[in-house]
Amino acid sequence: MSEGPEHRSGIVSLLTDFGVRDTYVGQVKAVILGIASSARLVDLTHDVPPQDVVEGAFHLAAAWQAFPPGTVHLAVVDPGVGTARRPVALEWRGHLFVVPDNGLISFVLGDRSPDRLVVLDRPRYHRPNVSSTFHGRDLFGPVAAYLASRLPLQEVGAAADPTSLARLDFPSLRRDPDAVRAPVVSIDHFGNCRTLIRREDIPWPLEHVWVRCGQAIVRGIVDTYGSVPETRTLALFGSYGGLEVAVRLGNAARAWDIRRGSVVAVSPGT
Repeated sequence: MSEGPEHRSGIVSLLTDFGVRDTYVGQVKAVILGIASSARLVDLTHDVPPQDVVEGAFHLAAAWQAFPPGTVHLAVVDPGVGTARRPVALEWRGHLFVVPDNGLISFVLGDRSPDRLVVLDRPRYHRPNVSSTFHGRDLFGPVAAYLASRLPLQEVGAAADPTSLARLDFPSLRRDPDAVRAPVVSIDHFGNCRTLIRREDIPWPLEHVWVRCGQAIVRGIVDTYGSVPETRTLALFGSYGGLEVAVRLGNAARAWDIRRGSVVAVSPGT
């Protein structure tokens, strides 16, 4: 699905690892509003751990579909800022994403390629003096503002092969006859251990499967946290659509020593 400039929502979502202690986020917003004064800015999060592209990729994938088509998503978790990594913008399902080409878009796309991809190589759409350490303000922010102002995607950069995007080297979902396995991708501040396993990935009745992660073993996947007694470990599909291991009124990561990369296995019940 391709959305022309006339379908832009005027919304710019913001996701960074900048934190809110310093002025970095405020500077990015100031640049955007200086170009697109009527833009509506929505903070997804600025608390991605510093340089943690995997965590940023998860949050972007979990949130982007809450927005209407025509939204511009500005995501900057960029440990390679100032290096040869490409600054890019892309279109996917009617949304526009402005990101460093370092795998940050991986979980949004899965194993697919975007509808269109451009490399942000046109300085007239950047700030006059681009810092080698702050592309979020000087390069990505201005481009996001111009796109929100209905500038066509092809104007902000040269077309590139949509299959050329960098992808995260992170273990993917694996299906075997006896189990579906995937790593924990993110742990939220409640200690819920989140994966990218979806309902459609599990071919067995959900109420009868076994869910295992390390020493944690759960019988069945329930609908809500309240489906089990307090302090009980459970598995459910979180609001972003992926399978989680959680503890009701507790912290599953701490209780079971689960970390990002720990493997969650779902197997049929007997």
